[in-house]
Amino acid sequence: MIKADSVFTGATVDAGYHDSEDPMNKHNCYVEALPRILTSGRATSLMRRQPAYHKAERLLPPEMRLHGVQRIANYIDPTCVLLDIEQRFSRLIRNGYVSRNPLSAEWRSQMLAGFPTIDEGKDIPGYRPIIRSTASGFFAIGISGVGKSTAIESVLSLYPQVIVHTEYNGRPFDQRQLVWLKLDCPHDGSVKGLCISFFHALDSLLGTSFHNKYCSKKNVTAHELLPVIARLSAQLGLGVLVIDEIQRLSLAKSGGSEEMLEFFVLLVNTIGVPVVLVGTFKAFPILTGAFAMARRGEGQGDLIWPTLKEKEADWGFFLNELWKYQWTSVHTELTEEIKKVIYEESQGITDIVIKLYMLAQWSVIGGDDEILTPEIFRAVARDSLQLAQPILAALRTGNTEILCKIPDIQSPLSNIESYFDAAAKRVAAETLAREKQKSLPSDIFSQVLTQLVIGGLDEKEAKYCADLAIARCGKGAGLREILASAFQLSIAKPKGAATKAPPPTLKEKITKVPPSESDLRSVVKKGKEEGISSHDALEKAGVTKSSSEFLD
Repeated sequence: MIKADSVFTGATVDAGYHDSEDPMNKHNCYVEALPRILTSGRATSLMRRQPAYHKAERLLPPEMRLHGVQRIANYIDPTCVLLDIEQRFSRLIRNGYVSRNPLSAEWRSQMLAGFPTIDEGKDIPGYRPIIRSTASGFFAIGISGVGKSTAIESVLSLYPQVIVHTEYNGRPFDQRQLVWLKLDCPHDGSVKGLCISFFHALDSLLGTSFHNKYCSKKNVTAHELLPVIARLSAQLGLGVLVIDEIQRLSLAKSGGSEEMLEFFVLLVNTIGVPVVLVGTFKAFPILTGAFAMARRGEGQGDLIWPTLKEKEADWGFFLNELWKYQWTSVHTELTEEIKKVIYEESQGITDIVIKLYMLAQWSVIGGDDEILTPEIFRAVARDSLQLAQPILAALRTGNTEILCKIPDIQSPLSNIESYFDAAAKRVAAETLAREKQKSLPSDIFSQVLTQLVIGGLDEKEAKYCADLAIARCGKGAGLREILASAFQLSIAKPKGAATKAPPPTLKEKITKVPPSESDLRSVVKKGKEEGISSHDALEKAGVTKSSSEFLD
């Protein structure tokens, strides 16, 4: 699924038919071309989005782990509400097609299958039994961030958007079926703006030129465009129309909201196209005030979209599954205290939960201590959720009246890229500081130790050889000289020799022992007298190999 010109679009497929399980839909080519009805388990599997992750990624450099955290933004784990939405759409799309079979002969067969006792009326010319349209819709109202749009789009993605029919039961049938269409309510709440979006969407999906045909006329009005949209919806077999951001109607000029709602009623009652309206609590007074639309909305039951509840199973399951996506170098267990803090700061809003978790990880990755604590989550919430506090406070008190009055707030978390950039710059600065620190003489032991381990020594032996090499070469020696001595010691040390690093007193004793001519110290001293380096002297004496093979 992609977003094009602010219109959510889906797949176009060739029609493939299967017998309907419901006798009311037998021989209905529109319904029999749809995917089969899904079980809850299958729907869950299809809608779940769990990004790739392996715990070994916690060993990666901090720069790569910052990018890994970004994957959490794509996480979707179906909840009970999402499965409820899937079932609602499954019913309303099929029910909306009951009285809209485009083939007359198949329509008669469909009616006989759905109503076994119906009288065919063959003796009455032009007889056609009246079947009441069962089309309906529903409202989905909730605060920003609970996942309304994501859930609706996840469900719509289970259906192809356009089905291309060529023949049915051996008979030619040239038809493009528009299963669903999702539009955003225009910012000015105008009916004309919605009409223009409708024509643009059809042109994009079907390669038509409806916009030029119907909207090019100067000063064309919504009153002229609405009947055209109704006719095209019927001709294209539109299965469901979804209008998102319906709260924008409240910003319209006088009468704008009423005109648009009347149009939705027309689609449902006259054309039989189900309509689903999605928005925030700000739209609640508008929708409840439109009696005719509210009556139709009850067809599937209106939905006050809930947040996750702290004491319910959905919350614990959601957070437990999310928690495994952890890119910190040290794994933090999900404690009851952390659970409580995350819920207090998010009030069960899934979008905030996911982004708080991302921001918390970004705030510690690359630092000295990468442990996630309750204090980290509180600090992230304090710094990032200032504009969302009115909504969170209303949720804590359960006051829907306040929620209806709160203006729509663009969550600061929507600009999450800025937080990523800040974390990336911090990690880069800290990494640069550590690289500079590595070049300091005080860190020579760590560098020698690292090279020895890379060369194949276990850590205990590497510490012994590094410590002894530094003692033998003296304080003024450079890194290259100490490395050469350390590698020589690792080669010459007999198996089973003590690997305990000598204490300082032992180092002093070692340096005071008079060396013999065959002693390595004598070889190095002689080399200095000849004007060659310690490394070259050892190599000349045949007691060491070139250190380049270890330094490459």
